[in-house]
Amino acid sequence: MAIAATNASLSRPFSHWSVAGLWLVGLIAYGVLVWLLDDVTTRAVNDGAWTLASAAAAWSCFITARQLPSSSARAWWLFGTGCLCWFIGQLLWNYNRWMLGIDMPFESIGQIFYLLFPLLAIGAISQLPESHHGSPIMPKQLGNVALVLCCLAVTVVLGLIEPAIQSNVPRYYLWLGGGRSVFVAATFLYALYTLWTYRWSAMWTVVLKIVVAAGVYAVGNLIYLHALFTRTYLPDDLINVSWLLVFAFLSWAAVERHWSHLNPRELPPARLLMQERWIEAVIPALLIIIMVIVAVSSHATLTTRVLTWTAVLFIIFAIVLGVREALVQNDTQRLNNDLMDSNRRLNEANADLRESEKRYRDLNTVLEKRVAERTAQLERAYGELEGFSYAVAHDLKSPLRAIDGFAHLLREEVNDMSPQGDAHLRRIRSGVLRMSSLIDDLLSYASIERRDLHATDVDVPELVQSVLEGCAEEIQRRNIKVELEIEPLIVFLDAEGLALAVRNLIGNAIKYSTSVESPTLTVRAVRTEHGARLTVADNGIGFDMQYHDTIFKIFQRLHREDQYPGTGIGLALVRKAVERIGGRVWAESAIGRGATFFIELPQRVIRS
Repeated sequence: MAIAATNASLSRPFSHWSVAGLWLVGLIAYGVLVWLLDDVTTRAVNDGAWTLASAAAAWSCFITARQLPSSSARAWWLFGTGCLCWFIGQLLWNYNRWMLGIDMPFESIGQIFYLLFPLLAIGAISQLPESHHGSPIMPKQLGNVALVLCCLAVTVVLGLIEPAIQSNVPRYYLWLGGGRSVFVAATFLYALYTLWTYRWSAMWTVVLKIVVAAGVYAVGNLIYLHALFTRTYLPDDLINVSWLLVFAFLSWAAVERHWSHLNPRELPPARLLMQERWIEAVIPALLIIIMVIVAVSSHATLTTRVLTWTAVLFIIFAIVLGVREALVQNDTQRLNNDLMDSNRRLNEANADLRESEKRYRDLNTVLEKRVAERTAQLERAYGELEGFSYAVAHDLKSPLRAIDGFAHLLREEVNDMSPQGDAHLRRIRSGVLRMSSLIDDLLSYASIERRDLHATDVDVPELVQSVLEGCAEEIQRRNIKVELEIEPLIVFLDAEGLALAVRNLIGNAIKYSTSVESPTLTVRAVRTEHGARLTVADNGIGFDMQYHDTIFKIFQRLHREDQYPGTGIGLALVRKAVERIGGRVWAESAIGRGATFFIELPQRVIRS
């Protein structure tokens, strides 16, 4: 019955309810058989049901222990071992009764195995709390222990003392039965104490089922021993079903623990607090109810001696309960005082925070005003600087044009000019052209930061082709071999900025490869995992990589003007333009092995 339920629990959610249903069906079948059959057959049904129930519970516990982590599995290994000990004791009972013909084999060695069941159960219950190691023993916990011990003492005094004294059974049998009853009652009370003391979260229903199993076991055992002492036990007594209920609840708890491991969940803090308050209120009342029930059920054996001992224990119970409640109230009041003190400090901190926020708002207002003033000043300064730049460019280029024009006229009017004079005029005109180019580049560098970006869809192959067409005459004149490896690629960015960068890089590649015999220009455009990469490579003179950062700075040149003409602004323009469109530029080179410049564009600008 429980074996099938355990297998079902491994494959279906909420199958622990199926386990409960199967056990319920088995209990109903057991009750029908006991009601319909005679005494001899009823004894056989009892022995068979107890044997199968203990085996099924052991199997469920072992299956659960195998599926849990070692820290959580110890409790279920102990529960399974306890059920296995009961199973062995029941086998010995069956052997003595049905093979040897002993009607009530109380003196067999099987009683030792029955006694091991509550001992192992206590050990298993002690392993259920997963976070209790190292926790301090609080006064409330000591009060819980004292109340449980008082209830245990009242149960033993009321239920067993007088029947044992008045019974004529052998002394060793009394001690054996009494000791077993104490252990069984201790199992229930210890389970109740464990449920009462520790926080269980989503596992509290599992512990509650174990408490119910231990409670049924304790009550059933007490009534059973009382019936044996008074010679009133019958095979079809209702108390016989209690052992089946014990194993049913234990098997149900094991399967639910396995299910909760496969389907972990956390209870909300509010629900946990509500559970703790209910347990805190219900368990002391439950202990009192247990003592009252035992007293009522034992009314036939109440004597003055038993009543005296019971009254003393009740008084002790009341005193412990009162002291415990006083300690709980004291802790509650202390926590309330701490909470009020924390609230007061929090209110003070909030007041300070509001004052700080007011100061920050005032400061922010002042800063915003200053930033607005400085922004206006900067805009005026930028406007003046832009006007100054164009004015300077115009004023500087006008004399340059005049110098160039008069130098040209002088060359035409002087027919008999010496070679040295002609060389001087050529240097004048060359200097004028270089100065004009430098002014243009300076204006481009100054305006690139202020220029508005206009992002559009740019066809990279078309852009590269248009730049190469602008350099076609020089490429053809110098017989430069051009290699293109450009993937179809469309990017969304400022076309003028990208064209400026590519134009300068191709111009540099052409310029610095004039001294090689077979100049080659290679342009690539490929996709990468980070976006797109444009590469411009040549097989020219190259440069030392220690000057990598230097060449991207304005006016920084690695060669003389008479070797390779230029203003030293081109690569600085490339870096500015690429950074403004969101990319980055770098180079790789070696002296005499050419140079390769890379432009990497981010993934966000790639359209297709």
